[in-house]
Amino acid sequence: MQSGTVRRTEQFIENRRRIERIFRMSTPQAHCLCALLLGLDDRDADLDAIRRGRKILKKNTGIFSTFRGLGMAPAATKIGEYEDGEQRLNDAKDNLKKLKAAGFAATDYLCPAALLMAKCSNRAEEIAKNARGQYLEMRHAHRILTGGEDVMFAVLFAMYGAEKDVICSRTDAAMDLLSVRFGRSNAAQTASFAIALSDGDADRLALKTERLYDAVREAGEKNREMLDLPLLAFLAGLDVPEKETGELIAELSSYLKEQKGFSAMKIGRSQRLFYATALAAIDALLSAPKTEAFAKERDLLQTIMTSGILLFIVTSMAAAAV
Repeated sequence: MQSGTVRRTEQFIENRRRIERIFRMSTPQAHCLCALLLGLDDRDADLDAIRRGRKILKKNTGIFSTFRGLGMAPAATKIGEYEDGEQRLNDAKDNLKKLKAAGFAATDYLCPAALLMAKCSNRAEEIAKNARGQYLEMRHAHRILTGGEDVMFAVLFAMYGAEKDVICSRTDAAMDLLSVRFGRSNAAQTASFAIALSDGDADRLALKTERLYDAVREAGEKNREMLDLPLLAFLAGLDVPEKETGELIAELSSYLKEQKGFSAMKIGRSQRLFYATALAAIDALLSAPKTEAFAKERDLLQTIMTSGILLFIVTSMAAAAV
């Protein structure tokens, strides 16, 4: 691994350890999500700042607020990054009201979407309305697959002014190709969302996503699950080299396996591969020359990581309750 990749990986491991000290009641997956979000901004976990973010959340939300649900740890981590964290939360709360007014149900996925919108709260009502239109189009195309987590992508599309017909066409093109190999699955749908918002031909990116998937397996990660597929679609959008990227992801997964907190008993093989792929995606994004598309690419990667991990936590809790 190159020195920058090693540094970011060690930063992720240390940030996860620090986050665990503050949010002891949160899941290991939530700790890893917080660490990834900090890594996306190339930040070390500042415990005082995170505690400040948690204090702001508790002070400004009720005990039954959706901001205190599964996404509380990442929300507090993000809010703590900003000097105007309280204003950011107030903007997010206002955004949440607008999203509900547009027709979205209050879920653990709606709060991260509302926080993401905080950077453009002056357009919140317009974004909420357009996001609802994007979401209804998703549900019309794939009613069984489309769930609460997809609100985050609908908001992201609306934030960046993506035309509904264009997004629908690009999503369908990617899904048609990905489904041949990966079925009409949630992973394939999320990967198609990533491709839809990326630049480049949707067909080409879908095929490159499949080649990246094979490259990871050829490098030694024989995993039947597809949690990493949306991240591979993101990497395809960055046009990364396939063989080298597959080898890097496998190396990162192997390295994480040896670290405290990343054993199969703690997080499982599929989740570890997801984190390794996320680290490769963060590294590729931050190492590339900055372009006008950087903000969009950064927000897309944040959305993929957040929606993927929260969905895993939700489904795991539901399975345990049965």
